[in-house]
Amino acid sequence: MQTAGKQKNKKYNVNRIRSGAVALCAALLLLLSGCGAASDGQAVRQQAALSGGALQDGQMPELQIAEQQENGEASTAGTEGQREEQMPDGTLSVTFLDVGQGNAVLVEQGGAYMLIDGGNRDYSSFVVSYLKEQGVEELAYVIASHYDADHLNGVVGALHAFSCGQVLAPDYVTDTRVYESFERVIKEQDIALAYPAVGDTYTLGDASFTVVCPKVYDPKEDNDNSVGIRLVYGDTSFLICGDAGKAEEQAMLDSGVTLESDVYLASHHGSEGSSSEAFMRAVSPSAVVISAGAGNSYGHPTRTVLDRVKACGAALYRTDLQGTITVTSDGTSLSWSVDATQDYRDGDEVAAGAADTTGTSGTAGAGVTDAAAGSTDTTGTSVAADTADSAAQASGGDTAAGSTADVTGEYVLNTNTKKFHRPSCSSVAQMSPENKAAFSGSREELIAAGYDPCKRCNP
Repeated sequence: MQTAGKQKNKKYNVNRIRSGAVALCAALLLLLSGCGAASDGQAVRQQAALSGGALQDGQMPELQIAEQQENGEASTAGTEGQREEQMPDGTLSVTFLDVGQGNAVLVEQGGAYMLIDGGNRDYSSFVVSYLKEQGVEELAYVIASHYDADHLNGVVGALHAFSCGQVLAPDYVTDTRVYESFERVIKEQDIALAYPAVGDTYTLGDASFTVVCPKVYDPKEDNDNSVGIRLVYGDTSFLICGDAGKAEEQAMLDSGVTLESDVYLASHHGSEGSSSEAFMRAVSPSAVVISAGAGNSYGHPTRTVLDRVKACGAALYRTDLQGTITVTSDGTSLSWSVDATQDYRDGDEVAAGAADTTGTSGTAGAGVTDAAAGSTDTTGTSVAADTADSAAQASGGDTAAGSTADVTGEYVLNTNTKKFHRPSCSSVAQMSPENKAAFSGSREELIAAGYDPCKRCNP
C-alpha cells in the first residue's frame, strides 16, 4: 500500500511537471510572439496555456491581425474626428469697401464684426451706412492701422455710431485734428484701447488674427507704424498691413513671422514704396486687392506694383475699378463678389482716361468707376509755356494763337501721362497740380507734340 501510494504520487508529480512544462512552453511562445497587450485574444491564449494545450496553427497571427486592424481603425477614426473638429463651421466674410483713396475693411464671422480702418472724411457716413445695412450693431474690434486721415476718419465715425469691445492702434501720437477726435471718442465712450505687439493673437468667432507689424513704433514714420494683421479662418488666410512700407516689410521678413496668405491687401494703396519683390514672394498670395481712388492724384496703383502682382500670378481686384469687393471663405475655399479684373492700367492711366485695352475687366469693373464724377471741374491755372511752344513747333513753327489748324480750343494737359482733356473732363479734377497745364490751340498741334486725346472726354 505504501509502495503503491508512492507510485501514485510519483505518477501525479510527473503529470504535474508535464503540465507545467507545457504551460511554460506556451507562456514562452506568448512572449516570443510579442503579444503582451490585454485583449480578448490574450484571454484565449491564457486559457490555452493553463489547460496545457497548444495554440492551433495560424491562431496567433489571426489574433494579431485583428488587434492591428482594430487599433488602426480606431486611430484613423480619431484622426478624422480631430480634423472635423478643427474645420470651422460657417463662413468668414471680408469686405473691402470702396472708400476712394483710402482703406476700410469689414470682417465678419459668426455674427462678430471687426472694422479695419474707415477711409477718409468724405466716406465716413458711407462706412457707417454700409455697416448698418449689414446688420452691425456692435463691433468686437476696431483696428486703426495708423493715424493718416484716409484711414482714421471713418474709424472715428464708426466709434460714434457703434459700441466697440476693443480698439487696437499703434503706440504713437500726432497733432492732427482727426487724431484728437479719435482720442476723444475713445475716452468719451470708455473703449478699451490696446497697443498690440508682434505675435499678439485675438479671436473673432471661429477666426483668429495675429499681429505681424510693426516691430517697433517710431513717431517719425507714420506709415511704418501701421498695425498689420494676418487673419486666419480654417485653411484660408488674409494679410492686411495698412500703409507699411519697404522698411517695415523687411522688418517682418527678418522677424520670421508667418506672412504667406491667400489674400493680400496691397499696402499703401499700391504705392511703389510698398509690396517689394521679396515681400511679395514671402506672402505668395493667390489674390491681391488694391484699395485706391479712381483717378487719384498719386498714380495709385503704380505700374511697378501691378507688374509685381502679375509676376507672382495672383488674381487682381481693384476698388477703383470694381467698387466694394467681398470675399467669403468656408474655411477651405474662397468665393468673390466680382470676377478678377484683367485691367492693369496704373493710376495715372486711369486718371487720364486711357482705354482698357484688355477688354476683360472684372464683372463689376467693366467700366471705370468715376469717383470724381461729383467733383467740381476745373480748367487748371498752371500754364506750361514750354509745352505750348513744343506743340507750336511741331505744327510748323506757328504759335498757338496764330495756328492755322482746323480745330482750336482750350485744353488741359497732363504732362506726366501725355494726355490732353477737355476742361470739363472729370479726370482734370484728379490731376496732380504739378502735372497739370492749360493749353490754347488745336488738338492737331497737341497730337503732333506727342500728346494723346483722353478716351473719356474725347477732346
